[in-house]
Amino acid sequence: MDMLNVMTTFVRVAQAGSLSAAGRDLGLSQSAVSQQIAALERHLDARLLRRTTRQMTLTEAGEAFFQRARRILEAVAEAREAASGQSGALRGPLRIHAPVGLGQAQIAEAAISFQKHHPEVVPELILDDRIADLTAEGIDVAIRFGSLPASSLVARRLGTLTRVLVAAPSYLARHGVPADIGELGRHRQVRFNGAPGGDMIPLLGPQGLVEVPVPTVFKANNAHALNLALIAGLGLGGAQMPLVRRALAEGRLVRVLPGVAYPALEVHALFPDAGYRPARVQAFVDHLRAETHLLWAAAPEEADPRVAPAQAVRPDPDPVRQRRRGGEPPTRDG
Repeated sequence: MDMLNVMTTFVRVAQAGSLSAAGRDLGLSQSAVSQQIAALERHLDARLLRRTTRQMTLTEAGEAFFQRARRILEAVAEAREAASGQSGALRGPLRIHAPVGLGQAQIAEAAISFQKHHPEVVPELILDDRIADLTAEGIDVAIRFGSLPASSLVARRLGTLTRVLVAAPSYLARHGVPADIGELGRHRQVRFNGAPGGDMIPLLGPQGLVEVPVPTVFKANNAHALNLALIAGLGLGGAQMPLVRRALAEGRLVRVLPGVAYPALEVHALFPDAGYRPARVQAFVDHLRAETHLLWAAAPEEADPRVAPAQAVRPDPDPVRQRRRGGEPPTRDG
């Protein structure tokens, strides 16, 4: 039995959650994958997988073998890279997880240009807005923005993501342009599903952090869908500056209350753990930071309205709940 080959198959099955998905990733038929797993279980005299009609999970023995096999495969990959390090060529698979909005454009472009520079690396870009399990899914690096919960993941800061309040000219023509934060309560908003504050819009201006209740007329869990709703004139709302720069330049969207902005979101590259990290993963993150640094390093008036001339802000104490404090609160994607 080629133990390294079989371990590779088993680890991919555990990460993919099914024989068929692992087979697609490895270029094997489902029956070939099944035969390898069966042979491994016979060799170890242990049941590694628990199969039902709906799902496949690891047994206790399977979980223990998975963790050890994964570390062995990482050590083998590290040894191979060290042995071939003189050539300077990067090679191998690179699984990248990113949110859909930024992933469709900036992260995808960075992955494409990285592959052109390193033709023996095979990037696999996984785009969705959920919180992925990096270890279980075999993800090398994940791009996330917003506050990071305590975990064993290793984070590298890439920068900050600026969000601004925008609306379509057609919406403002119908509903008027708010003169200050207090007038936002008479408008309606487009926002992310499950935003921490619900209908509250948090804005950072010269007087500190202000939260305004604004009725919601449209929600989505995808930045592109929200931007479409904003451009269509359904309401005003927060938008990620890298995703709406073109719409702002073309006049399809305009800044509302340009003297204020949403609290900035930290952008991080996350790695499964502090152990071995393939050179191609580190090289990709370096490349990503170099390619996108202008996106994260916004102009001063975008990053913090307190450093630029701002419109007068006169919060209405009735609909507005205002807090003044030094730090910015944790925020979620959106």
